[in-house]
Amino acid sequence: MRNPENLLEIENLKVSFQMRNFTLDAVKGIDLSIKPGEVVGVVGESGSGKSLTARAILNLMPRTAQTAGSVKFKGRDGVVSVLDHGRESRTMRELRGGQIGMIFQEPMTALSPVHSIGQQVMKTLTLHTDQRKKALEDRAAELMDLVQLPDPRGMLKKYPHQLSGGMRQRAMIAMALSCNPSLLLADEPTTALDVTTEAQILNLIRGLQEQFNMGVMFITHNFGVVAELADRVTVMNHGIVEETGTIDEIFYEPKAAYTQKLLSLIPRLPEYAMADNVEAIPAQPAAFSKKADEDVVLKVENLKMYFPTQKDWRGRVTEQLKAVDDVSFTIRRGETFGLVGESGSGKSTVARAILRAYQPTAGTVSFQAPDGNFHELTELQGDRLRRMRAHMQMVFQDPYSSLNPRMTVEQLIGEPMVNQGETNQKLIREKAAALLHQVGLKPDMLSRYPHAFSGGQRQRIGIARALVTNPSFVVLDESVSALDVSIAAQTIDLLRELQETLKLTYLFITHDLSMIANFADNIGVMQKGKLVEAGDTVSFFANPREAYSRRLLNAVPIPDPRRARRLQARREKEALSA
Repeated sequence: MRNPENLLEIENLKVSFQMRNFTLDAVKGIDLSIKPGEVVGVVGESGSGKSLTARAILNLMPRTAQTAGSVKFKGRDGVVSVLDHGRESRTMRELRGGQIGMIFQEPMTALSPVHSIGQQVMKTLTLHTDQRKKALEDRAAELMDLVQLPDPRGMLKKYPHQLSGGMRQRAMIAMALSCNPSLLLADEPTTALDVTTEAQILNLIRGLQEQFNMGVMFITHNFGVVAELADRVTVMNHGIVEETGTIDEIFYEPKAAYTQKLLSLIPRLPEYAMADNVEAIPAQPAAFSKKADEDVVLKVENLKMYFPTQKDWRGRVTEQLKAVDDVSFTIRRGETFGLVGESGSGKSTVARAILRAYQPTAGTVSFQAPDGNFHELTELQGDRLRRMRAHMQMVFQDPYSSLNPRMTVEQLIGEPMVNQGETNQKLIREKAAALLHQVGLKPDMLSRYPHAFSGGQRQRIGIARALVTNPSFVVLDESVSALDVSIAAQTIDLLRELQETLKLTYLFITHDLSMIANFADNIGVMQKGKLVEAGDTVSFFANPREAYSRRLLNAVPIPDPRRARRLQARREKEALSA
């Protein structure tokens, strides 16, 4: 190693793939280093090479990858040149999990669904230690307690599907730390989590990193997360390093134009919500915007959605989950109503009950169709409901899973028209081509399949599909949460433009308060199935009325390292005095 103090040194790393007619250079000669006890944030858009770099450290690149350069890791037995060892060599098997831990982005797919959490943690320990069963169980329970999971021994018997997203992520962190690694690789570990769970996971990683003096490579596209956690930042773009610097250098004195562009696109909370003593702001009732008496498009009253969880021997429901419990709100024409809350708060269930994907347990949903007549959606059935759905559409969170991979773009966009009884293929094709153009894609893409598009392009296809029946009301269910900062900004700009052009009304569901602050007119906050607060955006962010709302607001990662340090210092002081 050029610097003996480094725990990891990457020099001139190149990763390429030989395609049919060309060579794809995915990583183009990057340099990166991490010292013991240092957190290096690696940021960049999708396709920048962040995850491939992490895989190179573990020598887990796709088998078709061609590599060059060097990756050196200071292990317990000396310096290991990772790329000089075979993918399945004994040296690499000992490093993976034993000295280098990995936290993946989506624990539900990374964890085995047929093995308990305890079995999976103990499997890792078995590979790298010679402990007996009782010692393995004790260590696994100790790890469950270390990552702050309730009932550590009981947790060992549970399966991934029985845990929440945050609990699954904690279990994966426990597996990554099971053998006390000196280097931890975290690949987008908080992207799919709500803000409070994200804050808990970040605090956990920060505390464990300090406790064990681990080096951490934290991959993310969220600059707020980087500001709160990292010591240094490496900015990647299309396989190259645009710049590397301390956290303050990158945020306050960025040199690369690309870094400056990314920083300018970050959604931020409004200035009046940025005061360090936000909890001390006098609570005042939030008020709805001045459009309160104008055109009502959707009126939800006392909506309930209960799911039976247990029945007796006669089939009668004895226990039920109150996913939505007595929720009421109103959305006016041309407005965006933002619905926020933690995972499991009932946001998406509200949307599905409104669109009648679920039959509500109780309550009313009154919708004003474009003809000016109001319709009680909970009473519609059959053809009447199908025809009404032409005026109400949905854009889903993950466009890849919501778009049929076996259908062309033309078929995908045209399918809602077919469902509404349209049989003129020429008309369907012309409408699909016009919508592709309207969402910023080329009409000649109609014959392609979803896998041929980037995440941002697939989301645009999802938006075009939602608009093909000329709806007046659109539900956006976490439709930008999985996108990187520049694509998310482009998508929000597109949604604003379409709202203005087509006179659309939006129900915008998200856990990102900084995004909703810049997009919604009114906000509703959900907690455990109830709407605990609702009001206009300015009043809400200036004076959140409920303690839960203030907790959500305080959990938002702030893309300002100096303020993040002040907040962290204050939290530590409050914890000591408590």
